[in-house]
Amino acid sequence: MQVASAYQPAFQPPAPGALVAGRFRLEEELGAGGMGTVFAATDLETGVRVALKLMRPELAGDDRAVERFRREGAALGAVRHASVVQIREVGEAEGTLYIAMELLEGETLSDRLERTGPMNPEQLLPVVLGLCDGLAAAHEAGVIHRDIKPSNIHLPSPEVLAEAERTHERAPVKLVDFGVARIASLSKMTSTGLAIGTVRYMAPEQLTGSAIDERADVYSLGVVLYEALGGEHPFERTSGHDPVGAILVGRATPLSSLRPDLPPSVTQVVRRAMARLATERFASARELADAFRRAVLDPTAPALRDETRPTPGRTDVGLAPTLPAERIARDAPAESEVRRKRAKRKPYWLLMPLISGLCLVPALGTLGFMGCGSWMTEVQLDAAQRNVRSAINTTPSMSGHRADLDRLEELHEAGHVNIFAAAAFNARVQHAMRSDQALSADEVEWVMEVVRDINERRGDYTLERYSEVTQPVRVAEDQ
Repeated sequence: MQVASAYQPAFQPPAPGALVAGRFRLEEELGAGGMGTVFAATDLETGVRVALKLMRPELAGDDRAVERFRREGAALGAVRHASVVQIREVGEAEGTLYIAMELLEGETLSDRLERTGPMNPEQLLPVVLGLCDGLAAAHEAGVIHRDIKPSNIHLPSPEVLAEAERTHERAPVKLVDFGVARIASLSKMTSTGLAIGTVRYMAPEQLTGSAIDERADVYSLGVVLYEALGGEHPFERTSGHDPVGAILVGRATPLSSLRPDLPPSVTQVVRRAMARLATERFASARELADAFRRAVLDPTAPALRDETRPTPGRTDVGLAPTLPAERIARDAPAESEVRRKRAKRKPYWLLMPLISGLCLVPALGTLGFMGCGSWMTEVQLDAAQRNVRSAINTTPSMSGHRADLDRLEELHEAGHVNIFAAAAFNARVQHAMRSDQALSADEVEWVMEVVRDINERRGDYTLERYSEVTQPVRVAEDQ
């Protein structure tokens, strides 16, 4: 990451009344985030009031931040739909990037839920129809939002919403904040190994930095539906101290336990939208919208096949597809005291069906889930270690890395390595192997930076540290 030089002139954040680009007169501040500040402003050339997003001055020297800001403008420009906030102009004035967008009045879905509490399916239906319509348009334009959440869904006035509820038609909602969107034509900026978005609403494959498609947005929308109907986050009661593990194993509190008054058809749609595996979700936003409409308007109709349940004869214990397939030929790992100690342990994979089954028993509550969290840590570490040790064993010059790997195993044996650290290690290995499923000497060295960092922190990673480490610091030359 590049940092602005101390010799560069300092930028002063503008204040209400200031003129930007010689045409936008700033009014009140509407909000601020990690990337910039949004003001209500008047375009003096047209007289139209707009929302003007100004990039934070301290990020002007950060190439990735600048690229992400421009990406938001590109994403909005690529999607022209009534349910997506419309862009007016993207530009730069006196070293400050800005995006001029339509000015939205009213409140977000997050504001609405905080103000009035959970919604009924009939109230939520117009919102879902409008949102899915806009999201489908984005997907057809090659844009994946990657940050669907209540605060990024803007609602129309209560009167307009009430009329849409009466007619069962889509409401003119607005999907906003495309700052982390993935655009097909610009997809090289972010790739496998990078987790981007808001953790609470991320699909499992998105959380671990795997390849994603529009079904990741479908998952996030499913979480939004759950929260809007249930009044709380689906993993709020089951995550304990391991929110990432809760999402990866898909152990949400059943929506029906929070809202027993909801028709089973409605809870089933939400459950399928939030399926842990992308292949078991709705294939598109439009498919989700159609299913939710049927569930609300005809709740007594025969339920759709529940594709989120394992089929007979199959034990579904795998992660969302993040772990690479076992390579056919692997050299035997070098012996060490730690590895000899590990060899005496019973193979954990023999217990997978039992552990998975226990995780799905609601009666076990948090204790059952924490067992799953430990298993998830084991799986992540084991997959990453196997790939790294295999590369080291084929290249004698890298044998010096074994001591750091052994130290990591010692920490794991002592129960110090949490799932954030394990997931960060595995995510970086996945990123390094994304092109040829192999690790070069340089890539091993890059991965070992994380191992040494985990060792220094004694395996205790926070969510913030996980996010920092999974940022891809090696960008492809042909980006």
